Amino acid sequence: GHEKDEMGLLARAITRLLERLGENLELRRVAEKELEKHRDHLEQMVNERTSELRKALEEVEAANQEIMESLRYAKTIQRSLLADPNEVRTYLPDCFFIWIPCEIVSGDIFYTDCFGDNIIIAVIDCTGHGVPGAVMTMLAFSAIRRVTRNEECRDPAEILKRMNRIIKTTLQQDTEYALSDDGLDAAVARIQLSEAIGASERSPEELIFAGAKLSLTCVYDEAIRTIKGDRQSIGYKNSDLDFTFSKHSVKIEAGMSFYMASDGFTDQLGGKKGLRFGTRRFKNLLKENAELSFEAQQEKILQTFNEYRGDNERQDDVTVVGFGFRDLHH
Repeated sequence: GHEKDEMGLLARAITRLLERLGENLELRRVAEKELEKHRDHLEQMVNERTSELRKALEEVEAANQEIMESLRYAKTIQRSLLADPNEVRTYLPDCFFIWIPCEIVSGDIFYTDCFGDNIIIAVIDCTGHGVPGAVMTMLAFSAIRRVTRNEECRDPAEILKRMNRIIKTTLQQDTEYALSDDGLDAAVARIQLSEAIGASERSPEELIFAGAKLSLTCVYDEAIRTIKGDRQSIGYKNSDLDFTFSKHSVKIEAGMSFYMASDGFTDQLGGKKGLRFGTRRFKNLLKENAELSFEAQQEKILQTFNEYRGDNERQDDVTVVGFGFRDLHH
């Protein structure tokens, strides 16, 4: 009977084992089924999220496309404000204009106009770059045009003074409750032509310069001279409404070259060490190439800028204007 008991125990143990195995298998089947359900649900969720993301991405891309198109159109409008270099060469044969926006539109502009016996040339660097900067350039452009054309003011120091007032009051930055604090730095030069008979015979006699933070560089006879602008910006809340800018005059000699630039060139990071291009290097660049034709100078300056910048991002808008007097009829 002893063996029988053992057999019974063994049979029971095996039965229990089988039952538990069955239960485990059932549990596993249920678990797998649940998992399958979850997996389907997850897949569905992932698919839904993916299509939501794809839709959102398409919307962002469409919006981006729209913004870029607007900006490109704005650039066309802004470009049309700038003097056409070929037209400028009809009254100032030796000149170049470099204008490189940091983004699509720029916070820098240059302005030139000819009024019989006077040529006015200006470089204007507004607060910021991109869209806010570009909006400011429209205001700056209309201000300098109003002062030089409508008000017939041709004195660089007075031009800056009037622009300061126009911009400060237009943006209501002369009030306590001003919302913005924007303005600009500028360099303005006037080339005075002699009163000779016949326009083609007129020779430039004198250059008058005034600057709001920006300077004028003159290269002549292997020597370089920088005339600094006043340490006063235009239009800002804390810009003095009655500030009188200093006037500098230079007697023009054959072979002189003059340059005005915004600070975007000297502020550009690059080179092996990722440092600013800097003022000293910029002056050397101008001095070394002043003998070349202005077209060749423009190429050289652009090439130097691009090589120095390398893969670095542009820091700021870049504007460089150069002009000179190769031969004067005296």
